[in-house]
Amino acid sequence: MWGKGILTGMRITMRNMLRGPITVKYPYERLEIPERARWAVVPKYDGEGKPKCTACMACVRACPDHILDLEFTTREDKSKHIERYSYEIGACMMCGLCVEACPFDAIEMSHDYELARLDPAELTYDLLADVDAVPVKRARPAATPKAELARADSSPAELSREEASDE
Repeated sequence: MWGKGILTGMRITMRNMLRGPITVKYPYERLEIPERARWAVVPKYDGEGKPKCTACMACVRACPDHILDLEFTTREDKSKHIERYSYEIGACMMCGLCVEACPFDAIEMSHDYELARLDPAELTYDLLADVDAVPVKRARPAATPKAELARADSSPAELSREEASDE
């Protein structure tokens, strides 16, 4: 009994001694971060370098920690101007609900995992400040001619008779 336990313990010890170090010398070496890793929220930009945000407030409402704050003004022509879009990274739990709630794909989770700061005031920063929001483009349904509507209401037997008479 004593021999089997000692031999098992020695086998585990030898296996761990021979595998080499598993630590990473962090500031000088960095681990490869998986693609699906979620860290801080960052805004997305279009091809021209303008932010994609429409100031719809969906991300602010979806955040369970209430750490996103979006201040905007609506102009006379119904366009929006983002005064300040702030993010409190010190209280964020990196859940990604704000990113999934955004219907315009305007924010994403970055892969920057070095988020430590010496000054607590640096944990709150502006994602966007003093920019125009992208206008929301709503697709309008095409006008359907009355003949097509009447045809859609008719039965399949009537449609086959109409096609036969057209030939």
